[in-house]
Amino acid sequence: MTKTRTILTILILLITKLTYSQAITMTEKQLTDSLYNFIRPSYPEIKINVIDTNGERQIFFEEDKFKVLFPRQRYHYLIHKIPSDFFTENLENTTWFELAPGEKVEDLDYHDDETIESISEIIMNIIENKTNFINKLDSSFTESKVECFGDFRYSKEILTEFRFTEKEQFDIFHVFMNQGGYCDCELLYNVFKESEYAKEYWKNRNK
Repeated sequence: MTKTRTILTILILLITKLTYSQAITMTEKQLTDSLYNFIRPSYPEIKINVIDTNGERQIFFEEDKFKVLFPRQRYHYLIHKIPSDFFTENLENTTWFELAPGEKVEDLDYHDDETIESISEIIMNIIENKTNFINKLDSSFTESKVECFGDFRYSKEILTEFRFTEKEQFDIFHVFMNQGGYCDCELLYNVFKESEYAKEYWKNRNK
């Protein structure tokens, strides 16, 4: 019985290694170079490290601009720099770690989809009906004409002014991102679509 199990275990390991080797179509260096070609025009100082270990391909991205972004934002921006067909062929089964300088993998903090779904309704109700958040953010763009920097700097200022804690803001922004708002301006034209900024944005897109 023990011998049979040992043989089965060996067979499973061999099949796993074979499947993994078949899935790898580029070497570590080839993939690294390709990723640099896609990403460096937007992130000239980014560092990319592709590592094959224990039957898994891991990709580490390190970028100073990630300091002010949630991990989910980082992934969102990176994946939109990579052609979808290239991703499907070479990256679909890889594990990514998007780090700011000095960060460790264990420092990365994510919300799982189930948690986000469970808190979305109550958070949106608070933001839309019990605060002046939308109007204040909208005014920043339509009246003060601030520039969006691809982060949540203005939204964070407003939420902090409204006395939302850092942990509460973590929940709030993950709900926003789940609805397509990955930066200040995207909150207005993807999440709060009745805002004046959204109307102006889509009016200009329709010209």
